[in-house]
Amino acid sequence: MTLFKKPHPVLIFDFGNVVAYFDYQKACDVLGRPFGLSGADLLERARTRNYVAILQQYERGALTAEEFSERFCTLVGLDLSHQEFAAAWSDIFWLNEPIARLVEYLKQQGYRLVLGSNTNALHAAQFQNQFAETLAHFDHLVLSHEIGHLKPSAEFYLACASVAGEAPATCLFIDDLAENVDGAKAAGLSALHFTEFPTLLNDLRAAGIDVPSIPASKPA
Repeated sequence: MTLFKKPHPVLIFDFGNVVAYFDYQKACDVLGRPFGLSGADLLERARTRNYVAILQQYERGALTAEEFSERFCTLVGLDLSHQEFAAAWSDIFWLNEPIARLVEYLKQQGYRLVLGSNTNALHAAQFQNQFAETLAHFDHLVLSHEIGHLKPSAEFYLACASVAGEAPATCLFIDDLAENVDGAKAAGLSALHFTEFPTLLNDLRAAGIDVPSIPASKPA
């Protein structure tokens, strides 16, 4: 049974670990190498020193890329230029190919698609270039550093509905983090918790969205 009165609700996809995967250790492997630090050790140092606090400032747009790189390097004890930091920090993504094929199919079926991501200027520039073909299927990109709000704040989800010109109740948000799914529901949207691709297809069908049996990997 469909959750929606309209036949084509607005579908809002999270980016990280939904449309594409990412791993901060890829960046830390490169950043730590000149200083004899493994990526795992550098990432643990960053976590222990609460790098998330400055990352959230950056992802709200409260810091420039240069300010963030300087603060991060100072926090973890690295002597790197902004250019060196930015190159490593940005190169952390790889495409979730089944989701990319699903996005293409949904667009062909006339669904309006929105990307809603907690992100930052360096990462957004990277993934908009790296995955331009897939992101071209989205009607709007709602990026935290541009709107000044992070998930799971209600303001973030309402911004996603607003750019699509729809009420929250006509929108379905898909995210890999349970707290972000809960935040979407609290803001009046429907939401699905993405864990694995086959489960997402079943959840979409249960919500009244007709999707085919898209294989998790491309045929040989």
